[in-house]
Order: sequence, then structure tokens, then C-alpha cells
Amino acid sequence: MLTDIIKTIKDCDMLHRGEHVLVALSGGVDSSVLLDVLIKCREELGISVSAAHLNHMLRGKDADNDEAFVREKCEKLGIPFVSERIDITALAQNSGQSTELCAREVRYGFLRRVKTELRADKIATAHNANDNLETVIFNLSRGSGTDGMCGIPPVRGDIIRPLIFVPRQEIEKYAACNGIEFCEDKTNAETVYTRNKIRHNIVPEILKINAGAIKNASRSSRILRDEADFLKKEARLAAERVMTDENKCEAEKLCSLHPALFGRACEIFASKAAGEENYVLEYCHVTALRALCESAVPSGVIHLPGGVCARREYEKLLFEKAGQYEAAAPVKLCEGEFRFGCFRVFVKKTVKTEKINNSVNTFLISCGRIQDGLVLRSRAVGDEIKLPKRPTKSLKKLFVEKRIPKAQREKIPVIADGEKTVAVYGIGTDERYIPQNGDEIYAIEINKGCWENEK
Repeated sequence: MLTDIIKTIKDCDMLHRGEHVLVALSGGVDSSVLLDVLIKCREELGISVSAAHLNHMLRGKDADNDEAFVREKCEKLGIPFVSERIDITALAQNSGQSTELCAREVRYGFLRRVKTELRADKIATAHNANDNLETVIFNLSRGSGTDGMCGIPPVRGDIIRPLIFVPRQEIEKYAACNGIEFCEDKTNAETVYTRNKIRHNIVPEILKINAGAIKNASRSSRILRDEADFLKKEARLAAERVMTDENKCEAEKLCSLHPALFGRACEIFASKAAGEENYVLEYCHVTALRALCESAVPSGVIHLPGGVCARREYEKLLFEKAGQYEAAAPVKLCEGEFRFGCFRVFVKKTVKTEKINNSVNTFLISCGRIQDGLVLRSRAVGDEIKLPKRPTKSLKKLFVEKRIPKAQREKIPVIADGEKTVAVYGIGTDERYIPQNGDEIYAIEINKGCWENEK
């Protein structure tokens, strides 16, 4: 078994010479064997080893005894050891999470803190082949796709799992043959938790059907991981083909992708918007995104995990952080420089000459026409404007004509005089406020994106 584990470490590129690995040591048979194996092969691999233990405070005195046991073990072995106590029950109640999920998140957070403290390179956990089968069964029951059926990866970032291809029976045999002491967690025998139900009720029945199910599941996971890796690469290429701007793509082209690539391409766009590397969309999200792309209605929004929104903007689909297009607060205009959302606004009082003219982002407003004072704001219900040589039109109608997406309409700067619309960014100036040469004017310049990097 030791030879097989060393081969797994090398084949999966888990550790390199000179690296320091932190073992997540619960005190159970799996982690105790993992610690023993890594210590025995540390010279061959050229690594250093330390250990960390989190007392979840779920089992009273038994949990305290486990902590004392692993501390003593590490002292005898002469390796660095760090432990911590966290009341998982209280944390789970306060957060509304299940005890299992809360414990998992807290445990990995603790391990990463210790990794930083001890300057370790990798974190080794004791997940084995049985754990992999249980995970596959659990994910299957949840309706997972290929990624879920891949089971537990041997390596994920800085987390390595040297025992992932070893069945629990072989681990227990190794412990017995090598006199490795460990703690028995009594809760492992309880069927309150989902994983324990799978472990004690479902896996034994599967093994009756096929005694090699555990190793077969590991083989299937390896195959599926290779296929999933291929699909991810193809999805990245597909995402580049349909992308028009960052996190914006052609809805029709996205929808034309093979179903195996469509969801993954959407995950890539959503992941960038969320700023999360390991971002996952559920089947319901993927289905909703396809419906949004195929809809005859040129606008719509879907809320996705991680505070991400997918917005349909005519032929485009945009992935963004929720609230990105919220209206900015109104600004009273006078001479100076202002910020309005992601726009930079310059206001100068001067005299109109032939050299300066109105445009869609530079507005010359006759001071003599202003009655209530100029304000920069977002559009309001009933806003309308009379552009030169054109009939009066509502802003809503003009935005539709110019195919400005609904989500962006709230962000467009509108210059108003009381309730009257004076000018609109990207549209123009109301002819009633256009000055003549020699008139005293406000010259207002609005530039987009000057502060985008600050957001």
C-alpha cells in the first residue's frame, strides 16, 4: 500500500522535493495512517511534515480526548502541531447552515490559517476510495452532472489526497499490521448524518452486488475527470467564440452551443463576474439561462449564485454583479468637477463661440433659459425631450429606438431644469436650451468610464 500511495503522489503531482505538507489530523484511522505514511516516505519524497487538529466541540469529552491524543502523537513524532477549538453547533445555528456544511467550511478555513502560520505548501486530507464512492452516490442523488460524478479530486489547488485510491479496508489493515493507534469517532456509526446513511446503509448493499464497486468507482471517477477536463477546455474556447466584450456574449451563438458546452460556457462568464474560481451553476440555473437566450423578449434578468445577474440586452447576454446598474444619486450642477456613477462630469461657465458646439457628450446650455437650476440625475417617469428639427419624444421611446438595454437606462445621465429635460447623455440637447453665439452658457462635458477601475 505504501508503494501505491507514493505512486499516487508522484502520478498526481501532489508534492515536490523541499515542500512542507500539513496533515489534517482528526485522530481517526484514515488520518493517522496518512500521517504515518507521509512520515515514512518523507525522506524519499524530500518533504517535511506537520499536523493540525480542529476540535469541533460536538462530542464533549470524547472530542477533548481526541485532541489530547493527536497532540501527544505529534509530540512523540517530533513534528509541528497546531490545534484549535470552535463551537460548530453555535456557529451552525447562527448561520442557518447544517452542522455538516458549517463544520466543513470552518475546518478548511482553519487548515488554511495554519498552513499560512506554519508556512506549509500543501494540505493533505485523508479522503479515501470509500469516501469517493459515497460522494459519487450523494451527488447522483442530487442530480449532479459530470463534475459531480467525478467524485473527490486527488488534487484541488493546495489540497492533496494521497489515500484517495485506497479502500478503507486496506487502510484499516495497514493500521493493524503497523500497530498504528487511532481514535474511534462514535458518531461515525450513527446514521443521523447523510454521509453516514450512505456509508452504512447503501454502500454495503452495493458491495453485495459487486465487491469491486469501490475501486470501480475510483476508476470511473478518473475517466470522468479526464472527460470533464476536456469539456472545460472546449467550453473556454467556445466562450471566446461567442464573447463580444468581457462577460458579454451573443445570446444566439451561446444558445447554439452543444448542451455539454452551453452550461460550462455560462459558468465561465458567471465565474468572471463573481470573481470566484470554483463557481458552480445548478441545472435549474442553466435551464433558465437557455430560456432567457431563446426568449423572443429582448430583455430580462436572472439572479445566479454569488450575487451574479445574467441580463438579456437585445442580442446580447451580460453577466454582472447584482446592483451594478443601480441609479446614481442626483447632483446639483455648478462650475467644477463631479462624479455621477461611473461618469466624470466637468462643468464650466463661459460664452458660446463658433468653436464650441453641442454633441452627445458635450452640452452647451444657455444660462438665460434656465429657471430652476441644473441637476444631473437618472431618468424619471414622463421625461421627454425635443431634439433639433425633431418632434418631442419620451426618453423611453428614444432609448428603445437606440436599442439601449433596460438595465443601462437607469445609469444614463440626464441634465434637468426642474422637471424639464435639458439634455441626455448619448442622445443630445433639447433645442429650447441651445444657445446662440455670444450667449452666457454652461459647458458640460460627460465622460464615461473614468472611474471604472475604482469600483
